[in-house]
Amino acid sequence: MFDQQGTPEVSHSRNITFHGTGSGYFGVCVVNFLLTLVTFGIFAPWAYVRCKRYIYSNTELSGSRFSYNVKGGSLFISWLCLFVFFGALEFAIIKQSSPLSFCLLAILILFLPYLVIQSLRYQMQSTTLNNVRFNFNASGFKAWWVMMGAPLLMLAGVFLICSMIVYTASSASLFEMDRIVITIVIAMIVGILGFGAVQGVAVGMWLNLLFNGLSFGTQKFAASVSVKKCVMFSIIGMLLLTPFLLLVLKLIAPTIIHVVLSGGMMSPDELASVQGTILICYLIYLFGLIVSFSYLYVMMRNYYYKHVALSEKIAFRSTLTLAGFVGQLIINGLITFCTFGIAYPWARIRYCRYLAKNTWVDGDLDDLELQDHDDKIATDVVSRISRGLVPNLNL
Repeated sequence: MFDQQGTPEVSHSRNITFHGTGSGYFGVCVVNFLLTLVTFGIFAPWAYVRCKRYIYSNTELSGSRFSYNVKGGSLFISWLCLFVFFGALEFAIIKQSSPLSFCLLAILILFLPYLVIQSLRYQMQSTTLNNVRFNFNASGFKAWWVMMGAPLLMLAGVFLICSMIVYTASSASLFEMDRIVITIVIAMIVGILGFGAVQGVAVGMWLNLLFNGLSFGTQKFAASVSVKKCVMFSIIGMLLLTPFLLLVLKLIAPTIIHVVLSGGMMSPDELASVQGTILICYLIYLFGLIVSFSYLYVMMRNYYYKHVALSEKIAFRSTLTLAGFVGQLIINGLITFCTFGIAYPWARIRYCRYLAKNTWVDGDLDDLELQDHDDKIATDVVSRISRGLVPNLNL
């Protein structure tokens, strides 16, 4: 049933329920840590799967719980291949082997999106609800344009503009510090706005690609995410970071000038003052990142949830708030930091419970003709290598 605007009429509305406990997850993490330590890291893929299975098996929707059926051995093979590839790339760069570096980078740029699509497909096909598997299909060429082509092209344009702005101050002497600072500030603002626009376009295109390729059994998801809205959210998120960056620049600039003019020769008191200033700037920058990221995540999530539907009968809502999300990040971060990581399982469970409580499904799943799809998990070499590339999909 739909209203006049084409939105599913809400006959049933329920939020996702999370049943996990900090003590239960702590037990999983302790065993994982010990086995990973004893095996010198080899157990890490299996540890990751055990953590994910605990989270999924304690997440409930309409009386049914999710199931995560990824195999640790599959992730191990994938992670090993990826480790060898990136190790070879790093080795080529360190040894300044231009031909090998170029070839490996070309392979990465050309084929990474396809591998991501294959990895997502494996992850979705290994996730079930009520014995019905999810699935994901998307065009490899379209994925390349969304993940590589468009973002790289736009980033190149932003970099070119910023470089031209900075070039105007290249002829300034050290005594024309005002001109240098103003130019740097202008270039920084242009870079922030440009990066925000690129990020918004990339996220909007990716969300449409993701949800329009996603399905639950034989029922398909559909999305109509506005790229302009995503750009707006992204730019505002980056602008929220700007005052913190300017404050850091204001605090750190006199210190840098003093260090340069003194030739690095400072008394112990001056050195302590410099270290204190750097610490304060770091904390200010970190808090700015938290605020900026939180705004972007909350606004994006609340927006795209409203524009995604399953089989035109099931709608979704996200009710996160900026204050609540910032509080989650800060409190969970402090819990983890102050206990030297011991209380991380409780922080993780708090976060999962918060997300579940603010995730709503409008509509009755019983109205859908739920039937599992017939697609089999691909077993070719490329698909096996890609399985661990995107080991998690947080929506």
